[in-house]
Amino acid sequence: MKKWKKIIGAVAGIMIVLATVFVYQREKAALHFVERMGNGINLGNSLDATNLKEFNPEKNELDYEISWHNPPIDKKTFEAIHEAGLNTVRIPVTWEEHMDADGNISEVWMNRVQEVVDMALAEDLYVIINTHHEEWLDLHPDQETEMTERLRKVWLQIAERFEEYDEKLIFEGMNEPRLRGSEHEWDGGTLEMQQMVNRLNHAFVQAVRSAGGENTDRYLMISTCASVSFKEALETLEVPEGHIIVSVHAYLPYNFCQNEEGTVQWDRNNPEDTREIEEAFETMESLFVKKDVPVILSEFGCKDKGNQKDRVEWLKFHMELAEKYGICCLWWDNGSSYQLLDRTTGEWTNPELVELLR
Repeated sequence: MKKWKKIIGAVAGIMIVLATVFVYQREKAALHFVERMGNGINLGNSLDATNLKEFNPEKNELDYEISWHNPPIDKKTFEAIHEAGLNTVRIPVTWEEHMDADGNISEVWMNRVQEVVDMALAEDLYVIINTHHEEWLDLHPDQETEMTERLRKVWLQIAERFEEYDEKLIFEGMNEPRLRGSEHEWDGGTLEMQQMVNRLNHAFVQAVRSAGGENTDRYLMISTCASVSFKEALETLEVPEGHIIVSVHAYLPYNFCQNEEGTVQWDRNNPEDTREIEEAFETMESLFVKKDVPVILSEFGCKDKGNQKDRVEWLKFHMELAEKYGICCLWWDNGSSYQLLDRTTGEWTNPELVELLR
């Protein structure tokens, strides 16, 4: 009897060890997934363009893609990204002006989005698509019920169209959800806004999961209010169960990165230049990465102000922190002031910055 007790005890011990290893590996899987994604680039101001028919009602639906002065996305775009050693492309998509009053997405637009996604996947890239300039997602509390239902309907349609696509296609529920024109548009929002974003994130996740197929385990990206990197907003973010990635935007410091009339200089030895960046990375790591929740800096970058040396040093600093904290970074390329890739020729306009992103 004692012999059998020992055997049973040994087997039980092994099972506990195996179970512990399994749980550990499952929890770490999401971090490893984002590690494989590596760094990459956005294709902004193409499929996310808006307001075309307001000024040119005679234009057709596919003209939106070129209405903000970028050429149609084609195969050489993704070939260039792949050949440069970048692994991930985020393709912002606006659906608002391609839906009817009931929230049904135009077949023409859905087909074009799928065509672009297929081109990117054919180059062995990880691909992120989202809902980008959606004014119907403004955080008006009295419109939450209607907004939630529309968000569910939009993502159910997208998820059903791509239900057989594997994990290399990632969905991002919302881009910078906020209340446009309000005093809290870019400060991370009020607690009421932050809680509303949490509920919308959950509705997005539930809608995609309900579509079945590969969507059951697909990696999904959720964001804070306005997608800001501020600690006050990140602390209130609720992360649903399953394969979830936190999406954050950071153009820091503002006067160097975005403000046309701001500074052209950046110095890693100046705490005023580095403090916000370091705080953002440290917060993302402590709140999420340490808890096995991966983070993607899905938009970052600095405008070209004829200050190449400073931009290089700024990007080097980001890449050092990204490696240290295990965070994937996607440069915002809008085809103009943040441009790295000439989408007409497929040539890189700033190889030095691209080399740092690899």
